[in-house]
Amino acid sequence: VKQILSGDRLALAKAITGVEQDAETGREFVDQLFSHTGKGQVIGITGPSGAGKSTLVNALIKTWLQRFPEAEIGVIAVDPTSPFSGGALLGDRVRMRDIVRNERVFVRSMATRGALGGLSLAVPAVIQIMDAAHFDPIIVETVGAGQAEVEIASLAHTTIVVEAPGLGDDVQALKAGILEIADILV
Repeated sequence: VKQILSGDRLALAKAITGVEQDAETGREFVDQLFSHTGKGQVIGITGPSGAGKSTLVNALIKTWLQRFPEAEIGVIAVDPTSPFSGGALLGDRVRMRDIVRNERVFVRSMATRGALGGLSLAVPAVIQIMDAAHFDPIIVETVGAGQAEVEIASLAHTTIVVEAPGLGDDVQALKAGILEIADILV
C-alpha cells in the first residue's frame, strides 16, 4: 500500500493483477487504499467498435500532457477477451503508441472476461487503486459497445460517447440507448 501511494508502478501493477484475479490480497489493497481515493476525475469513453475511441484517448492524453505538465494520467483500456489466452488482446496499446511509453501515463489493458456492459468486473476497483495512486484523470475506454452497454455512466464523472457518422438509420437514432448517457458526444 505504501508503495502504491508513493507512485511505485510495479506495486500498482501487482495490486491490479490481484484485483483482476479476484484474489484476497487484491480486495485487501482496495480496502486499505479506499481512504486515499476521491480526488481523480474519471472520464469514460465508449462507443461502437471502430468509431475512434483509442484515437480520441491518444489525442486527449497528448493534449492533457502538454497543458498540465505535472499530470499523471491513468488509462484502463478494456479489450475483448482472447479466446486462447483469456487475456486482453492489447489492441489499444498499438493504437496509443504516442503515449504508452510516456512515464507520466500508466496504461492497463483489461479483458472483459465475459462481463457484459463494455467493462470488466474489476474496473471499479482498479479505478479506486489508480485514484489512490494519484492519477488524475483516470480514463476508462470500454470495449466496443452497442446500444445497451451503458455501465460506464455509473462509474465516470464525464462520459464521452464516440460515434461514427452514417451508422444506422432514423429508427436507430430514436432508440438512442448509449446516446442517452453522453455528457459529450463525439
